[in-house]
Amino acid sequence: MKRPCAYLPLYGHDFFQAIAGYSDAVGMAYLRALWHSWNHGTCQGLPDVDGYLSRVCGCEGFGWARTKGIIFDNRYFFRLEDGLWQPVLCRHEWYEKRWKGIVWPNG
Repeated sequence: MKRPCAYLPLYGHDFFQAIAGYSDAVGMAYLRALWHSWNHGTCQGLPDVDGYLSRVCGCEGFGWARTKGIIFDNRYFFRLEDGLWQPVLCRHEWYEKRWKGIVWPNG
């Protein structure tokens, strides 16, 4: 089995602009969700399972309800499509890099 790709393109300005005004905990949870989607789901989306999403984001309890409402907003950060949360910012990037041979699917 191949190891997940250690590469994730991060456009710092875009990322920090997107999370401006939110707590560091929300920003870290968003980054963890992006990273997990990129490396473990080959950017195909995260299952709409609350416990799974909470663990991926490293956030539980009261903080999770707030964080989930921000990150999995169905608009700016992640969009729900066919039961999977799709990362708005990295899906196009994944296919472009995959086409160029920079990343590979797990397997």
